[in-house]
Amino acid sequence: MRNLLYLIFRYSAFLVFILLEVLSIYLIVNYNKSQGEIWAHSGNLLTGSINKRVQGVEDFFTLRDLNDSLFRENAKLLETILNYRISEDNHFQNFEASITDTSLQYQLIPANVCDKTINLRNNFMTLCAGSDDGITPLMGIISKDGVIGLVKNVSKNFSTVQLLINSHSRISAMVTSKGYHGNLIWASDDIREMKLLDVPKHSAIAIGDTIVTSGYSISFPKYVPIGRIKDFNIIGGSNNYDITVQLDYDLSQASTVYAVSFIDSDEKKATIEAQDE
Repeated sequence: MRNLLYLIFRYSAFLVFILLEVLSIYLIVNYNKSQGEIWAHSGNLLTGSINKRVQGVEDFFTLRDLNDSLFRENAKLLETILNYRISEDNHFQNFEASITDTSLQYQLIPANVCDKTINLRNNFMTLCAGSDDGITPLMGIISKDGVIGLVKNVSKNFSTVQLLINSHSRISAMVTSKGYHGNLIWASDDIREMKLLDVPKHSAIAIGDTIVTSGYSISFPKYVPIGRIKDFNIIGGSNNYDITVQLDYDLSQASTVYAVSFIDSDEKKATIEAQDE
């Protein structure tokens, strides 16, 4: 107590000065209209700036939840579009209003990319989602832009995806306008360039034609975008074209993807295997 009194006595002049300043400001602000408006405006600017920074901190901590919510909404929208493309309904609004989760042939499982390689001969991607999230081997992986690859191995919380840019990759694809299909492979060092093989030479293809998935496999629905014909020629002594396909997207930029769950995959796989016997 003694020290406190000593401190007050020592700085009494300064404390009186501060008290008089506060009193003066109070009187000026409350009894002068223009000064009061200036004070109110300045106070609003200050509190607004503080609130903005506080809101920024709060937004930072809620950003992950917001991103996850948008990711799931995008998955549902893309899921609806994929199923509409293979439906016979010509009116999207009617189709969207009539579908239920049990009526969809294809459902999408959103996943974040944990790791990937793009500069090797055999490139893979690791997803931060696994069997606990519903992912199984042979599921197709797509992004909002197009085909990414195929699930090879799955653990409880992670999945390994064989990318399109892998020497062992082989995807069934077709020329949209003509309906001819073939096998899409990666046979170059360019991560934006693929080869489409086994398309018969009597098909009237042209540079710029769109390439999409054929829907013949259990991994991808029909009409998932892939790219466009960049060049083509006839293989010597063959009845098929050698088609160069330019991807419409950059695989190296993929950070969020979707696993394609085909409801009737087991039945279709059994039918294909029985056919090959």
